[in-house]
Amino acid sequence: MQVLLALVAVLMFAVAIFAFQNPDSVTVRFLHWQISATVAVVTIASAAVGALAAALASLAARFVKWTRRPGASARAGAPVAPPPPTTPPPPHP
Repeated sequence: MQVLLALVAVLMFAVAIFAFQNPDSVTVRFLHWQISATVAVVTIASAAVGALAAALASLAARFVKWTRRPGASARAGAPVAPPPPTTPPPPHP
């Protein structure tokens, strides 16, 4: 976990360096939208949107895994089958 956190910190640092070394203004066009901003703003915003998309995809995968766990249908309100009948132990002489 600490390795992953360190890797994310290094990646964020690299994105920040790239963004601030490229202060030129750019125009971003998407469908009918158009926005003019510096490369720094566009780079940091796209990195943040990418991180959010990755977090949502991870959350969705965990949710699917959680709902497919054995016994999850019983917790979701599905009818529970009765336990199998048990036979009484034989009497001792």
